[in-house]
Amino acid sequence: MGKKPDLIKAGIQLFARQGYDGTTTAQIAAAVGVSEPVIYYNFKNKEALFVHILESIFTEYFARLDALEAQTSTQFQKIENLIGLHFAFTTDFPDETYIIASVCPAKLRESAHVCARLIEEQRKRLTIFISGAIKAGIASGEFFKVPVSSTTGLILIMVNGLMRRRVTKQGGIKGFRKATIEFCRRSLVRM
Repeated sequence: MGKKPDLIKAGIQLFARQGYDGTTTAQIAAAVGVSEPVIYYNFKNKEALFVHILESIFTEYFARLDALEAQTSTQFQKIENLIGLHFAFTTDFPDETYIIASVCPAKLRESAHVCARLIEEQRKRLTIFISGAIKAGIASGEFFKVPVSSTTGLILIMVNGLMRRRVTKQGGIKGFRKATIEFCRRSLVRM
């Protein structure tokens, strides 16, 4: 199998700790105990390793998003499950989600950059998921009649903000999952 998995693991740890610009291929190689040419044997350059890491992170994220239960007893359970997915993902992949939260925002203006492409795909998928649940909840009478687009955007902002706050260790997030779910429940669900 070679050193590729070790290079990826070291890249994740160093990018999370030092950022993309602060990490060199020499540091990655040293962390694995190999020479720099081993990196170039497996990846074209540091950017290619970084792209591989980001694509792997989002592949796992999208797989988890796609695996969310489509048939739930309520539309609100879909929203609740989505919120839970994001909290679980940051727990399971803290370094990886930190890389997304810390490195990707600076790359969003570069439309061809992998960060911009993957974040846009995430936004589209989440928008479809959330707005679908809201529309179905309104149609069934489960939800109040709320503006779908702006409510979807608000939930997106909350989920992304909570993930960013959690992975950047800004503190004070204990109880946020429950509070977020209850806020959404009170805002959407007819009791």
